Order: sequence, then C-alpha cells, then structure tokens
Amino acid sequence: MTIKLIASDIDGTFLDDQHAFDRERFQVQLDEMNRRGIHFVVSSGNQYLHCTKVMAGINGDLTYVTEDGGLIVEQGKVLDASPIEPELWQSVLASVSQKSVLANGVIILSGAHAAYTNISPASEVWSRTQYFYENLTPVTKLSQVQGEIYKVDVNWPGIADVRDKHAELTSEFGDQLNGVMSGYSGIDIIKPHVTKAYGLEQLQRIWHVSMAETMAFGDNQNDAPMLRDAKYGYAMKNAAPEAKAATKLVTPLDNNHSGVLDMIDRVLANKI
Repeated sequence: MTIKLIASDIDGTFLDDQHAFDRERFQVQLDEMNRRGIHFVVSSGNQYLHCTKVMAGINGDLTYVTEDGGLIVEQGKVLDASPIEPELWQSVLASVSQKSVLANGVIILSGAHAAYTNISPASEVWSRTQYFYENLTPVTKLSQVQGEIYKVDVNWPGIADVRDKHAELTSEFGDQLNGVMSGYSGIDIIKPHVTKAYGLEQLQRIWHVSMAETMAFGDNQNDAPMLRDAKYGYAMKNAAPEAKAATKLVTPLDNNHSGVLDMIDRVLANKI
C-alpha cells in the first residue's frame, strides 16, 4: 500500500468535542509525513481563516480544502475558487426568510476575508457561531453584502435533525446549488460541482496523486463524496449515517480518542 495524500475533516473528525487535538503528537506525525512526501490536507466545510486558526502553531506543509471544496489554498496561494453567483445566494436568503419550514435559521455568508450574519453579538448563539468564523460581522441586510461568497451556512440551533430543511432546499435549488448537512444543525449551500472530493481532485492533478493513493476521514454528509472516492475513505466511529453509508471503512476510535491520529500512526508504521 502506498498513501501519498491524507485528508481530514476538522469538527467531529480531527478535533474532539472540545475543538482540541493532540498538537505535539500531530506535529511529530506531520514532520514524518513531510519527510516521506505524504501530503496532509485539511478538508473542511469551514471558512479558510478558521481552518488556519485551528492549525496555528503547527509547522510544516499543510494544504486547505475549505468551504466544502469551494476554496483551495496551499501555502497562502489560492489554487481554486468557486464563489456563488450573487443572485443565487440572495435567492437562498429569500427562501429562508419566507418559508415556514426554514424559519428561524441563522444565516452566515462565508467569504475569503470575513463572514456575515443575520444575528447580533447579543444573540445567545453568537459565541458558538463566532468560533467557526473569523471576522464575523452582523449585517442588517445580508442581501447587500459585497464580495465573493463561497458558502451559505444556514443552521437551526436546538434542532437536532434538519433533514426536512435539507429536503426543502434541495427541492428548490437542487439543479443550481448543492446543499449538504455539515453537523451542528447546519446545512452548507455551495456550487453544484463543489464537494470535498472535487477539492481533492484539483490537488491530485497538481501533485500527480490518484484516489488509490488517497486516505480521507470524515463524519458527516459533506464528507461523503471524498470518503466514497478515496480508496482509503474512513468514516469516523462517531460518524453520521450519511458518512458511514459512503464507505465500508470505519475508524476503530472516535474523534474524542484521536481516531484520525491513531490511523496516521498506523500508516506511518505500515500497519494498514
């Protein structure tokens, strides 16, 4: 077995439920992966700025597939970007505000340098939302936001199952936009071609790496495409059904027990 690329989702996968990971252990692993020429990719639905903050203090070659594949960055250089047309994300805003099944949604427009939301710092969900987005900015009229938007994140705090809302958005925008459940009662709305698998494919083309040489980890529906395509696509032990349905492989350990780091150790020890 030869693995040349390891990609991992962040929340619920690489990070434990307290948004932490064993930094010292991973630094040793990354040093060895870099030495062997194995690429490590942070593959997340999250904002690029947030992903770099999560990895702050880790030294080495890291590449980022962010916004579910909508923005790909290596060493600070944008390799690929798929912003949503303004008229499309504005249509999503209109639907969320007008349809009863989508009522009370927290909306975040995710851009390269900031994120914009319909909640205020006084909201009880502000601190949780702010964790995931750097430069989170409250806006009275989101439809007037300027600049490129890569993802519309809509979430409903306190609602565990948003499948009915996902079905509604898919019914309305299925041929124009792609909506994927991302955890934390949220749905990520992105361009139709954008997936984490798409992001990995762009890097594989540059690095001359195949899916047969790729390992991936994830825990939710937005991870399913890369888990399905990578030969070594692992759903986390704690993963949602949509992730586990995409692959036959499941990590022995969950995210709260360093499940990804355990698998990286196995790769480096040639025990897979």
